[in-house]
Amino acid sequence: MLAGALLLPAPARAQGFNQIGFNTTGTAVTLVTTTENVAIASGPVTAPRQSVNVCILAFAQLTTGTNTTAVVARIRRGTAITGTLVSEENEEIVKAAAGSIEPFFAMVCEDRADVATVEYALTLDQVGASANGSVIFSTILVFVR
Repeated sequence: MLAGALLLPAPARAQGFNQIGFNTTGTAVTLVTTTENVAIASGPVTAPRQSVNVCILAFAQLTTGTNTTAVVARIRRGTAITGTLVSEENEEIVKAAAGSIEPFFAMVCEDRADVATVEYALTLDQVGASANGSVIFSTILVFVR
């Protein structure tokens, strides 16, 4: 009986996220033709340890500009288009005519070390656009463990 008790697994504790940061806006952001633009930034989120795992989930609704054939959604460190790219940057073909409202998602996880805070931005750019587009709603969530 003692041998059986020694073989039982120890109870596991879930290691959830310690910090969660977010930002949501319904304020329109103009996407200038085919230029990469920041749709939304998270603001700083505390890194509670020296080494942390970070997962970022971002969403935007975009009214595409004339002649837009695809959109590239990226997640970057910081608040600008010059921040380090941490996600893929693949073109996603638009599903409706230019001027329609299209949803775009991006998600990525990464490990960070030796930082007091983390901050991320969702950027978008239109492919083939001859007119500006407009982000009509966007949100970004940053989960830190």
